[in-house]
Amino acid sequence: MNGDENMSPEVRRLGPPGLVGEPDVRAALTTLAAAPAGLVITGGAGMGKSALARQVLGRLQADGWGVAAVVGRWSPQTLFRGVTEAFSGWGEELSQEQTRMVGALGLAPSDDAMFDTTCRLLKSFPLVLLFDDLSQNLDGTGYLDPGFGEAFDRLCQAADRGRVLVTSRTPLPSSTTDGRLGVLRLDPLDLTAGTELAAGLPFLSTVDPATRERVVRATAAHPRSLQLVDAWLAANPQDVGARLAAVTSGAVPLDLIMAELTGEQRETLLQAAISTVPVTAYDLAVACDTREPDRRERPKPKPAALISVQDTAARLAELGLLNGWEGWDGDTVYFADRWIAETLAPHQGPAIADRHERALNMHYTRTHGDGTFDDYVAVCRHLLAVQGMGDLTHFVLAVVESLETDSEYAGMALLGEIAPYVPAGNGHHRPIRDHLVAMLIRHDFPRAAREVAERSLSAVKEWAATHPQRDEARFCLGAAYDTCGQARFADGRPAAAEAVLTVAVDIYHELAAEHPTFIEADQRLAGSLQHLGEVYRALDLPEHEDKEYETWSECSWIRTRLFQANPSSETALEAGLAFQRLAGLAERGGDRDNALKLLSTRLSMVEAMAEMYPYDEELAAELAIAREEVATLDAPVTYTTDGPERAGRLDGEAGVATAGGPAEVIGILRQGPYAFNQWRADNAKEELDLSGADLRGLDLDQMVFAGANLAGADLSRASARGAVFSGADLTGANLAGVDLTRAGFGYSELVDANIAFTRLGSAMIQPATLTGAVLTGAILDHTSFRECDLTGVDLRGCDLSTLDLKRSGLDGAITDTR
Repeated sequence: MNGDENMSPEVRRLGPPGLVGEPDVRAALTTLAAAPAGLVITGGAGMGKSALARQVLGRLQADGWGVAAVVGRWSPQTLFRGVTEAFSGWGEELSQEQTRMVGALGLAPSDDAMFDTTCRLLKSFPLVLLFDDLSQNLDGTGYLDPGFGEAFDRLCQAADRGRVLVTSRTPLPSSTTDGRLGVLRLDPLDLTAGTELAAGLPFLSTVDPATRERVVRATAAHPRSLQLVDAWLAANPQDVGARLAAVTSGAVPLDLIMAELTGEQRETLLQAAISTVPVTAYDLAVACDTREPDRRERPKPKPAALISVQDTAARLAELGLLNGWEGWDGDTVYFADRWIAETLAPHQGPAIADRHERALNMHYTRTHGDGTFDDYVAVCRHLLAVQGMGDLTHFVLAVVESLETDSEYAGMALLGEIAPYVPAGNGHHRPIRDHLVAMLIRHDFPRAAREVAERSLSAVKEWAATHPQRDEARFCLGAAYDTCGQARFADGRPAAAEAVLTVAVDIYHELAAEHPTFIEADQRLAGSLQHLGEVYRALDLPEHEDKEYETWSECSWIRTRLFQANPSSETALEAGLAFQRLAGLAERGGDRDNALKLLSTRLSMVEAMAEMYPYDEELAAELAIAREEVATLDAPVTYTTDGPERAGRLDGEAGVATAGGPAEVIGILRQGPYAFNQWRADNAKEELDLSGADLRGLDLDQMVFAGANLAGADLSRASARGAVFSGADLTGANLAGVDLTRAGFGYSELVDANIAFTRLGSAMIQPATLTGAVLTGAILDHTSFRECDLTGVDLRGCDLSTLDLKRSGLDGAITDTR
């Protein structure tokens, strides 16, 4: 695992080691190790930041570290591929849990699993992630792509045994790194001493000291300028004197070299300089074919042309104008680094538009053959460069919509990069924003989703204020408020979500009243009412009870009209949700008859559509739930001295009424915490028996299961945030993957329970019996295990640093350090 030949292509892309002094390497390694998460190397363009980073990575890899790199703009696939490659040779030295994590990298799991595994590896492994030239992802105020900002923040927060290394021309936003990254700044170096020149400037180190010192002064000791001069002199030894004389303080080294290039060399270099991803000589040969630059399907290069470009690219690499290295597939690939590309910009001239056109068509052609997702990204970037906004938005939406849910990180990155450049007045602004926000929420990046939505809302408000087509502007504005409300709600800010969703509802009320035959106004109004209703449901404030009922009532009325106008599985499911929510409110208010009518109406809609679409699995599942809920609510009612109770069974010996079977209880659970908790309060004397029940994936947030029998129950993948399990019997229960944030387990039985990979942030497990429980990989942020016997409890893969263990201990627990 040692040596430069084992470096990934992304690391070799950084170019030769360059002018790196040993003191800088030592300082970087020291700061990297001392800071909580890693190091940022800053400095101006061409100061040698990447070269220093490469030296640091080489030292770490020689010491047995895994190394992965992302260069320039955010690319999740590059990160995941690099991390997988970094651990491809690891094996015997790993623990069982570590072996499981590393083994998961090779199973082609979902992007969510890959990102989570990368964070876990940073926590426990000697892994260093390089983000080279990260400033390409910044705009002076923060991250261009909030999705990358949140992902990068999580990686920095996860880094413990592993490290994050960054090079950037500008400082990183302090709010995202939270002081976890140390800083090392590079400035022009004093390179007059011959001992500093041997490795980075092999030719200049051989000339006389006076000449060398003059060249250093002429280039202001700028490392990249000195490297170019050195490569230029070494490649032209026949006329060194004249070339040395040309290096003066008024001369630009790159201009001197450009003046001596042939026409083909110059064009190949300028074509490569606009590339946004590495390209092969074959790709350059295709893009350098100047015939019909707008031809979408580019022709194959002729053999002679390909050989000529191969020789030309090799010569340009020899001169230091291109970086050349062996790619993942074994081909030599070339790339002009950012400093070279920026310095070449004045040489591009008007022909740059044709170069972009040929480049985007070359990449587009590759998408129909052996291309990668990088080709889709490159097409979008070149379209941006030639102001092809219409083609760009169509193309990027087609690409994103073709992705599977498990592989959407690349799409999120592409949308996050493109979105800032799509103006609010563009017809595709809304779908691009909504796709991006939905993806970010779906993959648990709520902060980023909110930032994207709030940026869009600000832009749309500004555009709508001056847009002459008033109705179009209002529709766009309502959509922006609605999306912002959904994103704020997902980010745990229901009060802020209510504020903007109320505005969206008001806008759509006006539009629906003004355009009573325009169905889109009703569709959007119903959607915003539904989102607002969910917010009221989450807030659960007494002053919102009437608003919540009115919101769901209007929503169900509009959804019914939409269903009648267009009976389909989609409109039936949408209307059914509104009726279900409304029925829950009615039952909670004691109006059981009305609740039954509402649920029966929902059932009728779903039954009708299920008969029309018998193979619709989602519809079939909804039909089963609807029938179960109606049957549960339609159960006979008995009366006791304490008031009405639903019929149950009677334990003759003990004389204690018990709740109905699991099916009845699950029906009540599905009505939400208000209905269930009220039912439990009304039937407090009854035993709640859910032993062996299938509760997988249910929403159990804020529900009270105090004293319940949940032995052997399967709650996997459920959400039980803030739920109360005090005194409950959870012996042998399956809680794997459950979100138990802030849940309470006082005096509960968790013997042999499977609690692996659950979220237990701020949960109160005090005191409880945990004999034989498995909490492998659980997230235990500030979890309280006070007065608990943890003997034999499996805590491997868990971060134990924030646990509250008052009057407890980990002596008998199974941990990674044992």
